[in-house]
Amino acid sequence: MKMRAVLILVPLLACGSSGHSGPPTVDSVALPSGAALEPYPGATPLPRPEGMALSNGNVFIALSNLYLTFAVSGPSLLAEYVPSSGSTTLIDLGGADGKQCKSAGFVRESNGLLYAVCGGDFNDGSGTALVEVNPEAHAVTRRVAIPTSPAGVAAGPSRFWVGDAFGGNVYAIDKTSFTVVAGPIVIPCPSTGTFTTTNDVLVSGGDLYALCSNNTGGVLSRLDAITGAFKMQADAGPTSVAIADIGDGRLAIASGADNSLRIVTVTASALNVQVFATVFVGATATLQDIRARGQFLYTVASGSNTVQKIDLNASGGPKVVAEANTGTGANPWNIVPLDDNDAVVSNLGTNNLVKVAW
Repeated sequence: MKMRAVLILVPLLACGSSGHSGPPTVDSVALPSGAALEPYPGATPLPRPEGMALSNGNVFIALSNLYLTFAVSGPSLLAEYVPSSGSTTLIDLGGADGKQCKSAGFVRESNGLLYAVCGGDFNDGSGTALVEVNPEAHAVTRRVAIPTSPAGVAAGPSRFWVGDAFGGNVYAIDKTSFTVVAGPIVIPCPSTGTFTTTNDVLVSGGDLYALCSNNTGGVLSRLDAITGAFKMQADAGPTSVAIADIGDGRLAIASGADNSLRIVTVTASALNVQVFATVFVGATATLQDIRARGQFLYTVASGSNTVQKIDLNASGGPKVVAEANTGTGANPWNIVPLDDNDAVVSNLGTNNLVKVAW
């Protein structure tokens, strides 16, 4: 295994605080680079960290392994980051030929295992897959090719589900055989605009939720988590990029084009959506990710290089109670809270992680 980590303390300003006095600290963590990324011949790779998941206290980051032009430069990898020591270990997702998983974007945890989604090479369509990883053994245990560029991954009772980055569809992977058994299953999408994409999927309360959107609108679909059969839909906002389970019968959606937070209350017969358009200040741009922990939500805004902590129980409704800047040109992509006041953020632009302490 190859390891490399460098810690640099960088103080940055924030708006508000919760549990900490003064501005947050932001520790910059260098990711593996160069030969450690197993580049293809003649390629100059960059880690390009994207999706993240927490497993047994450690953070696992999908490295898409792309160059400055975002051309695929090597196999996708998972980087295991140990917050207590700062160490980083790489797990190769590319298979024997290094080409069976390209442009990894999402990674999620389920029953002690990790599931990484490989978006593939957009030039030739190769390397699209769902990969199962044993985080303790640092090894790929199963892999299945996906007939589109998958986005998001969610574990249902008997199937894994992924979205379709190229359209309004979902696909099902049988948990036992680890083969694609259904899809494309068409879901509702905006009726306007020139394209649609399914950005994220989530299983909650026995149902599957999928976000289909573009820059003109977005639709949240509620589907049967076993069959994929449609149940109902609700507005999700333009460029609805990510969805999180709050854990109390509500869901949270980050809508990137209008920089709004949407809270969905789920009942047996309806999806009731509240739009909070003024949660974020005007400078916040391009919401990219959303995570939930207790009474708090954590969001990432890649356009303004900022991350936010939102208190759902604040007087008057959800409110940003702490914010941090992850650096000029950072292009923050995902956030994982370690506890109420500490989080790890992946920076796609500056090819590093930052640990934010509010």
